[in-house]
Amino acid sequence: MYYGVRSGIFAKYGLAVDIVSVNNGSAAAAALIGGDADIAMANILTLIQAHRKGIAMTMLAPNYLDTSEKPTVAALVLKDSPLKGARDLDGKTVAVPGIGDVLSVGTKTWIDKAGADAKSLRFLEVPMSTAVAALESGRVDAVATIEPFVSLALASGKVRVLGLPMASLGSRLQLGSFIVMEPNVKQKVDAMTRLARALHESSLYTSTHFAETVDLVASYSGVSPDAIGKMNREVDPEYCDVRLIQPVIDALAKYGGIDAGFPAADIISSAALKPPRA
Repeated sequence: MYYGVRSGIFAKYGLAVDIVSVNNGSAAAAALIGGDADIAMANILTLIQAHRKGIAMTMLAPNYLDTSEKPTVAALVLKDSPLKGARDLDGKTVAVPGIGDVLSVGTKTWIDKAGADAKSLRFLEVPMSTAVAALESGRVDAVATIEPFVSLALASGKVRVLGLPMASLGSRLQLGSFIVMEPNVKQKVDAMTRLARALHESSLYTSTHFAETVDLVASYSGVSPDAIGKMNREVDPEYCDVRLIQPVIDALAKYGGIDAGFPAADIISSAALKPPRA
């Protein structure tokens, strides 16, 4: 989004885009529902839960692809922890950004697939910025967190990676989305289609030009350029692809993050760009 504005891509598509920062995805979704925003960026859980509540929210463009090759999510433990793998977390306490969120569901899946019992886990909601402190104080045995907090924690020299929880759901998962209200899309279909194309073009650049966008990321994230240069940078999927979303929906349904599963196609906007047919 920031690159699309600064590079002039949105302007090329005849769009005037104002970016407003809010505290989290829930606040962004609230602005969208209230009519204060035309599009918002939020994690995939926000969109999935809204759909199950009957809110006409859909995905205009994809955001945040986590892959096994370049993971942006990891479970961390103290460097001298006796824990060696997922099986060792049986009965332990794990810190997550939010109870019932995608990371906690991914951790449960990881534990169960390793032959342990996810029901024995105790989850504690802890801000990602305090993950290392939570481990050092003994409040938790492990933390499930995302970049840039993974790299920042590892840079402290106090922790190590225990495993990759999200890989238990699949090797490629979409964990974020640019969301819209579908009735608004239908009223502004031309503008929304142009917006989807502009986001697509912007993400093609930012997902393949990490060195060139370090300063841009630093300018809005507050993370140092040095840390950004060392971390596994987030990339975006090229299209709204149900294959990247369905495993997340299915896992949330299995572990109680939502009341029931549904086809991923149900949350993709009519104006979104879909993968070309083979």
